[in-house]
Amino acid sequence: MKVATPQASTAIKHTTALASVFLDQVDLLARVEARMVELAGDRAVDPGARMVHEHLGAGGKRLRARLALAACHALGGYAEDAIDWAAAVELLHNASLIHDDIQDRDRTRRGEPALWARYGAAQAINTGDLLLMLPFRALNRYPAEIQAALVQILAEYAESTARGQIRELALSASPDKGWGDYFDAVSGKTGTLFALPVRGAAELAGLMPEEAQELASALSSIGVIYQLQDDLLDLFDEKGRRPRGSDIYEGRLSAVVLTHLDLYPEDGPALFEVLAKPREETTPREVSDLINKFIQDGAASQLLGRIELLASELLSSDALNRTSGIHAVASELVARVLGPLEVVQGGHHE
Repeated sequence: MKVATPQASTAIKHTTALASVFLDQVDLLARVEARMVELAGDRAVDPGARMVHEHLGAGGKRLRARLALAACHALGGYAEDAIDWAAAVELLHNASLIHDDIQDRDRTRRGEPALWARYGAAQAINTGDLLLMLPFRALNRYPAEIQAALVQILAEYAESTARGQIRELALSASPDKGWGDYFDAVSGKTGTLFALPVRGAAELAGLMPEEAQELASALSSIGVIYQLQDDLLDLFDEKGRRPRGSDIYEGRLSAVVLTHLDLYPEDGPALFEVLAKPREETTPREVSDLINKFIQDGAASQLLGRIELLASELLSSDALNRTSGIHAVASELVARVLGPLEVVQGGHHE
């Protein structure tokens, strides 16, 4: 059956069409990559190092590393000073990905078998734990005072990420949970890892803690935008690592489900009945029917509008508009995060 996909608004089309040059600092990114490889250890003699190298070698956008470098420069610092910080935040992010794949039972990551699918969950947990330690070692070349501040920032935001992941896994679809629960979870899990690079970069650039915190908080909404578009893409074939409709199979209280319930609260009992089923008991027909309902009855288009509104609010925030450079960084980052919606826009799927 052919189903129409939502049309991206003019604002989203304009944002995703921005020239992407601000975050592309090739030489510095290569140095960040080299630092991560160095910290991973010798793969020839260390099985943990080998698994870390395999995971990092599968690729990735390195958005958080790019953000750390660009933000430091935009805030008046030297991007070179943020190389070790960029490596630290990227290593922390990758640790979370390894653990996410185990918890979500995703068997692929970046087009390759996930680490747990190759080596088993136990070794993947060990490798994720190893990656959680390496960010702190990445900071050992900074002067003692700066190192101490960055260690505290890293620990604080890593803690917030873990708490957000706990909230997300507790976010099974049920009538007693709503948007507040959803945003609490994704702000901690996803938003924190976009705020973290900016918070440390601001420290390196010499900003006062209050101003640095305000900027980081503003940038955290990019993580929320990212999660909303990820939930929307689950209705189509664009997530890459999981089958279409995986959020339905898993019974997740996704942004799509919440948006549909805003529009049609009377559908709640039947919808929760499907979402409450164990994954192996949920049929492809049930998933396909819900996908079609979400698209045809307007939830997908409504969610696209919410994504656009959040992006617009972020880019008009006072914290970003005080500094033209950081606004440019945020604009480009939003463009990259929203890029996959260009694929959804105007297409058709069986």
